[in-house]
Amino acid sequence: MGRAARAGIVAAALAGAALGARPLAAQSFRLHGTTTTQYVQLRPIVYDPTVIVPAGTGADTGAFVSLPVAYAAPFTQDLELSAWGLGMTGLRAYALVRGRAALGSGLVWPQSDTHFEALYAYLELERPQYLLRLGRQQRSSGLGFYGFDGLTAAWRPLAALRVEAYGGRGLARASMESFNASAIEALDPLRPDVGTVLMGASVWAAPSRRSTFSAIYQRELLSDRSGLVSERAAFDGRVAVGEQVILSGSADADVARRQWGKAQISAMYLLGRGSSIQLEAFRYRPTLDLSSIWGVFSPESNSGWSAAANLAASRDLTLTGGFTYRHWDALSSGSPFDLGVPDDQKELTFGARTRLGRVALDGSYHLELGFGGDQSAGDVSAAYEPAGGWSAGLQATAFQQTDMFRVASGTVYGVGGNFRTPLGSRLDLSASLMRYLHRRLTGSTGVDWNQTRLSVTFDWTMGANADRVRGYP
Repeated sequence: MGRAARAGIVAAALAGAALGARPLAAQSFRLHGTTTTQYVQLRPIVYDPTVIVPAGTGADTGAFVSLPVAYAAPFTQDLELSAWGLGMTGLRAYALVRGRAALGSGLVWPQSDTHFEALYAYLELERPQYLLRLGRQQRSSGLGFYGFDGLTAAWRPLAALRVEAYGGRGLARASMESFNASAIEALDPLRPDVGTVLMGASVWAAPSRRSTFSAIYQRELLSDRSGLVSERAAFDGRVAVGEQVILSGSADADVARRQWGKAQISAMYLLGRGSSIQLEAFRYRPTLDLSSIWGVFSPESNSGWSAAANLAASRDLTLTGGFTYRHWDALSSGSPFDLGVPDDQKELTFGARTRLGRVALDGSYHLELGFGGDQSAGDVSAAYEPAGGWSAGLQATAFQQTDMFRVASGTVYGVGGNFRTPLGSRLDLSASLMRYLHRRLTGSTGVDWNQTRLSVTFDWTMGANADRVRGYP
């Protein structure tokens, strides 16, 4: 049975459960949809060994060049359904499904051939002290994002304490495909040809009004129990010291490899009236599944520190700024990709936002130097936001990149606009248009960034209002 068919069965089961429950008179539902159509121009890039490379670049011939412009017209339809009043207090059905199509595209758009996908589809029973959720779910934690088809059970013995356990059929990272789906195998032919079973447990506690702590343990096995895919744990906490200092920290561990992964600790000082400064130290170690081939490339760790400030200079003016320093560890083994890149990376950002009557002005700048290449980018925008819920704005951008995703010695400029307006109380229309212009096309690469991008979105709602509770028995 195909993945789309299985997802359809899950969604149909939820709909059947909702329609079959009693009493029907108490049922309510809310259907929210987002319809998005885009037009995107891109230039495919190929390596041409006949291109003459300028002197001083380390090679005589060969460079990446751009082919004639191609376009994609992806279409997506998200439908979010929440139904309650199903004959039992606290019982709810929820589903979020996505449909995709390519409207006459001349370019293959990512996942455009996945025409239907169930992102969420579950039945949930919630009571004051416990929660049960059965179906397709996604979890976000210090371990990242994981999806699975199965059961989550949560117990709340105290208002400030929650214990959870979950498990089921594991899904591939960043996809609702099963671990051994044909689409995943096509990308990684060395992946095991069986699925996975995901299981885990977590605890959350708030010992005081201004402190929270949580921990999670998760294990993923091949469905035939022939091997371990991953075994990980994560911890995080946040506590306020006095009225102005907030301390936070987090860490995760690769239990299977018996080594720490990423970790960070930070301190934020509240200056009052929306202003703050924050200092952070961090350590990052890549964590890969045991079944992945990418571990043989010995991805290296990095560590560093950052400082950020948010200053509310006045009621209508906010200034932001930050600096990050990152140092990459030396290679632990030889690599064909070691091209003498530097070990240090520095990032500088600053921005400002102000309001002049009904006009909002935004500006930001980002500079990155060091590891993997240098890049700089700036953005400015102006939006007119009168009463009535509609808005219209203009925006401009410019960026340069060297070595990494190069635009040679040139600069890419972007100009465009956006518009949003309500069409009644339950329908919104928004649109944006950007034109990118690549100037000074010189250097060792022939990558051409000239392109146009357009997006139109309809956002609509049917059924009960979000704050309507009459449907609950």
